[in-house]
Amino acid sequence: MNKMQKLALSYVVILCIFLYGYGVGRFQLPPYAQLEPLVQDFQAFAKGDATEKKTSVLEKLKNDLGISPERWIHPYPPAAVEGAAAADYPAFTRRAEPPYVFIDPNYATGYRVVAGVMNLPEHLWGALLVDASGAVIHDWKLTTLHLKDEVEGHVEAMYGTHVFPDGSIIFNMQEYSGGLVKVDACSNVVWNLKGQFHHAVQPDEHGYFWTFQGSQLAFDQNLARISVETGEIERVIDMRDVRAANPDLHIWHLQDDSFKDVKKMKESGNMTHGNAVSPLPSYLVDKFPGFSADDLAISYATTNLVFVLDPNTLEVKWWRIGMWGFQHDPDWEPDGRLVIYSNNRRAGPDAFSSIVAIRPSNHEAEVIYRGDAVGFDSDTNGRHQLTNLGTRMITSSRQGWAFEVDENDEIVFSFVNNVDIEKRRAMFLSSAWHFDEDYFEDAFWERCEQSPQ
Repeated sequence: MNKMQKLALSYVVILCIFLYGYGVGRFQLPPYAQLEPLVQDFQAFAKGDATEKKTSVLEKLKNDLGISPERWIHPYPPAAVEGAAAADYPAFTRRAEPPYVFIDPNYATGYRVVAGVMNLPEHLWGALLVDASGAVIHDWKLTTLHLKDEVEGHVEAMYGTHVFPDGSIIFNMQEYSGGLVKVDACSNVVWNLKGQFHHAVQPDEHGYFWTFQGSQLAFDQNLARISVETGEIERVIDMRDVRAANPDLHIWHLQDDSFKDVKKMKESGNMTHGNAVSPLPSYLVDKFPGFSADDLAISYATTNLVFVLDPNTLEVKWWRIGMWGFQHDPDWEPDGRLVIYSNNRRAGPDAFSSIVAIRPSNHEAEVIYRGDAVGFDSDTNGRHQLTNLGTRMITSSRQGWAFEVDENDEIVFSFVNNVDIEKRRAMFLSSAWHFDEDYFEDAFWERCEQSPQ
């Protein structure tokens, strides 16, 4: 066989391999059934969770092998560490560097809790208790490893957490983590609820909490009401029933015309993205005319939509689009306004996140905190909390930074989940809270065994 014949044969072989490979993918020829799970696993590995940052394959491998939490490391602004000092805690031995904490002496009161990627010796995800002086005095181990066979937490994303007065915590790590978990103050598992849940863990006044059930990528973001004590599902609100109960309201299908395969997109296209549900407390009902106790403020981030649902009648009582962007955490507040964490992820590379307040009775809205002055910018995730001091705790998840501002927008508390002070890099934070001195029922941190060094 001469040289030209060899080249021609090689070309034909390569062409046949290419055509058969195309046939495997297009017409599901053998060995499609064997290859498809491997391809899906690689795609899931490469894509990661929407919460994590963009990383190289090498960084993903370092993360998933437990070498370094590269999927969860983000840059933070200089303001995050201004006046702050390194925190000291025995279990910080695995971290590259400690977190940094700042507390204004005028606001050195109560307790703060921060939850997120902590990278402690026995667990990646967790929460830290910070006392009035800024010292870390306790940690919680938060994991769903026992619910399924997976690498511990390195490929999951904890977002949906609540700390109760007895020191217990309910949390989820999105819908692929195995389910919801409640741990006590010493991180012992109280109950597990297997299944798909995501984003929210929001208690009501009746011993239950609300969350989303199913995939966050699905069109219908169903709501589940679950017992805090037992973890049993009390009821589920199917969003198909909500749409049927509001036939003249056209706020659901805002993206239908943007896709060729709408049916497929409604299964997994992230067309709505429910990320928060907040019940109206009874003590605030008189501040919100037209609403009732337990009405639910719900956030759909993809469509910039916030709406209020009556969970009993399924009537949508109020809705608004466009005063915020890819928002999170609509809270009912004592001045009669819903206050919303606006991520502003679609506003361009020079945009910052903000906090927006709106009065449902007349739709008057204003930005009450702008992030540009301090570099506050989390393109996704994030929480905020109006404290009893009148300050506002803000969690900038994608900067690994939680900070508290007073009525003059001055930072009075800062916790940055630092791993590299020189390059200003920090690990992801899910949530942060400021609790009053009498919030916790007992000093559980004095009786619980702490994480090993």
